Amino acid sequence: MLVIVLIAVAIGLVVAIALYAIGREVVLLESRVQPAVFELEEAIAFVADRLPDPVTARVSLDDVRWVLQADAEVLEAATAEEVAQGESDEVLDEDGAVGRVLERATDERPALADEDVVAILDARLTYLQAIGAVGTEAPLGLEAGPGPAPDDGAV
Repeated sequence: MLVIVLIAVAIGLVVAIALYAIGREVVLLESRVQPAVFELEEAIAFVADRLPDPVTARVSLDDVRWVLQADAEVLEAATAEEVAQGESDEVLDEDGAVGRVLERATDERPALADEDVVAILDARLTYLQAIGAVGTEAPLGLEAGPGPAPDDGAV
């Protein structure tokens, strides 16, 4: 009879430890920030809803889709080499990216006005902020993450 009680206590102890460990991990995972995921169809609807009325009157959802895809392709092409080399902290020039999308629009979508493309890209930035993909600009001169304190020259 004593063996059965010891086995039951052991099983209960194992289950209690497992539940504690799982519960602790759930709490830790809930507090972590989820990665921002760019969903094209969601972005199209979000951007289209936030375009100014004159732009909405001139562009279609297909135009919005094309601009968002062209922007993603330009971004991928501009960062492909840095990512392949492991340099992930490269900051892109927003004006240069807009210029490349405008250049593509001139070649591939000549009926799409430049101001419409810029309005779509501005609304896209609002979408990226809403999903947490971009935030405020980091102060210059500060390193990301832990590391040695900057040397201020004091002795």
